[in-house]
Amino acid sequence: MKRVIRIMIMVFIFAAVLTLYGLAEETPYKGASPWAVPELDKAAGYGLITDRIKDNMSVPITREEFAEIAVRLYEINTGKAAEYSDTDVFSDTDNPEILKAYSLKIVNGIDLQRRLFLPKMFINREQVAAMMFRTIQATPLNFEFPAGKGGIFVDENEVSDWALESVKFMTENGILRGADGRINPKATCTREMAVLIAARIYEAYLSAAEEPAEEPAEDEGAAGSESGTGSYDWDQIVINDTVIFRDNYHIRNKDGFYYIFIGAERFKYAFKLRYAGSHTYPEVEIIGGSITAVWNSEEDVILKVEMREGSTEAVIGGEKVDVGMAPYIESGKMYIPINLFISAMEMDVETSSNDDTLFIQYKDAFPAEILAGTWSDTGTDLFAATKDIEGGSVNLPSYATAYRFNSDGTYELIKVSAAGINDTIIKQRGKYKVMGNTIMYYDIFETIYKGSPFSLKYKDEPVDRHHYEFVFNYDSKEDIIEIGGFWLNRVQQFPRK
Repeated sequence: MKRVIRIMIMVFIFAAVLTLYGLAEETPYKGASPWAVPELDKAAGYGLITDRIKDNMSVPITREEFAEIAVRLYEINTGKAAEYSDTDVFSDTDNPEILKAYSLKIVNGIDLQRRLFLPKMFINREQVAAMMFRTIQATPLNFEFPAGKGGIFVDENEVSDWALESVKFMTENGILRGADGRINPKATCTREMAVLIAARIYEAYLSAAEEPAEEPAEDEGAAGSESGTGSYDWDQIVINDTVIFRDNYHIRNKDGFYYIFIGAERFKYAFKLRYAGSHTYPEVEIIGGSITAVWNSEEDVILKVEMREGSTEAVIGGEKVDVGMAPYIESGKMYIPINLFISAMEMDVETSSNDDTLFIQYKDAFPAEILAGTWSDTGTDLFAATKDIEGGSVNLPSYATAYRFNSDGTYELIKVSAAGINDTIIKQRGKYKVMGNTIMYYDIFETIYKGSPFSLKYKDEPVDRHHYEFVFNYDSKEDIIEIGGFWLNRVQQFPRK
């Protein structure tokens, strides 16, 4: 699972730069969306990009343009020219490619009484699915498309009855791909999306002709401008010590790669620098649709990124790059794609053992051997001082915190509030693990004392959640550590096994 997730967060900055600045004039088409270029290059090699559409690939496709692509696909797959005999089928077009498509039963007229085809009319996704399904049926293919993993979508009731069989077939075989469990059947289809659908059919035909069909990979992502969560549906994402629940993150899929979006209000607190003193957090400014994030050191700007709602173009250190997917606003909230920042800050990702949490952490973990020992923000050993709580003989600071990290991976925590108002002592015990600069606490049991004198409220109650704290800084000379924003002194050091 960890390897798959690493692939998921790849950001093709350099490939995008080459596409935008080095290869644009060499491609046999123009006006394509950057995300579509890899598949369009293959489609161009297959001969699936027609002259009528090649000068502006990202605009909506018409019925005439799609008919030409469908006929081209048929002819390439069969190795023979399509034919037609009736030249008087339609009153509004004599395009031979449309007549071929009609003869192959790929397209129909809009108004048979008036013999109208309406060649300039834009078509939507369910219409594309139906026409491509008919193209497959018209081609004498000696194989069956393998069943895919995806044919379940929540907006099935929006699909027209006449298109439902086609849409299901196309989604089940990974040819028509959706977003967030939806396939948006009435949405307009662009030229580049239509070409990509044709290319997928062509590739399936070739692979089936050359070797036994293989079941598509379970984590195969959607291509084109479509997006979806796929199987990446975690209860929460933990970036350093910041927990982001489902309603504050989205996973979107483009060209088979996954992009993670988080709400802008959580971004600043999630992407902290290690050992940066007062410059731990980035300066984040959002004005209108513009987003600027700057990480500083004592003297220099470490990283500056400028992005804009609706644009995949970002400016990083003064250089323009395409980052694949754009920030967007949903329900009044700005969502920022974070793949770029994961890459730039050399972070790693992995999932929990039960796949309900995604962890995004620095690749190099804070040394666990440094943690081993007892730490206190007051210098007082609270573990010794609170030994006789129930006997009432404790003498404690007004506010204090102490940790004990044991060499066997267990920990203890004591927090004291004894200033005469709502006096409380919290004791925890459990296990800990260091991930990057984050300490994860789990299998936690909690004991609480309250009042004056202290009395036991409950003992060893399981805590039904994990807890995370960031190691901001460590001073080896002073042997002090900043955990969760508070400096602690080492009281006792344990040897690490």
